[in-house]
Amino acid sequence: MKKIYCAGPLFNGKEKEEMSEIAEGLERAGYQVFLPHRDGFEFSGLASVFKEIGLNESSTNAILNRAIFTLDVFQVLDSDGLILNINGRVPDEGAMVEAGIAWNAGKEVVIYKNDARTLLNGSDNPLLLGLSDFNTVDCIETIPETFTKRFQKQKPGKLKIDNSSLNDIYERGKTIADLAKNGSNRKEVCLRLKSILGA
Repeated sequence: MKKIYCAGPLFNGKEKEEMSEIAEGLERAGYQVFLPHRDGFEFSGLASVFKEIGLNESSTNAILNRAIFTLDVFQVLDSDGLILNINGRVPDEGAMVEAGIAWNAGKEVVIYKNDARTLLNGSDNPLLLGLSDFNTVDCIETIPETFTKRFQKQKPGKLKIDNSSLNDIYERGKTIADLAKNGSNRKEVCLRLKSILGA
């Protein structure tokens, strides 16, 4: 059974409700899901316990922050894919870090957005969209199907953690950086970019 990490905003009831709806749709489709506010520790309840055993607020916060970070990174790396909910005025910064970790580890990243708000004149940041091959889904019901199709396209025996995507992007980025530095003819630059990026 494939496991999906749910990354997105969880700071109010509506955001938690939307993330729960995403998780439940994936579970109905047969996926195992990690939803941080549901499946992780309720770390805020531990603060009083740390106080009882003699830790001050600063030490308690340091431990809890490391615990949240460690658990979430483990869960991302232990998953086969990550759904990234980017609804909102700006994407949640924690979810962005989780998505970057997942992408770097060779996980399938699917981006969900049905919110028209963006910072870039109607477009989302290309660094964000690149995590999901520049594709997004705008309907919660299509998220499981999108993961199923992505997993079916994976080659058998694919490593769980694979940095080849990062190496490929690095090499292409190096070429593009050279173009940006040395390319004075815009048409030539555009043709090279088309060639490099396969578009």
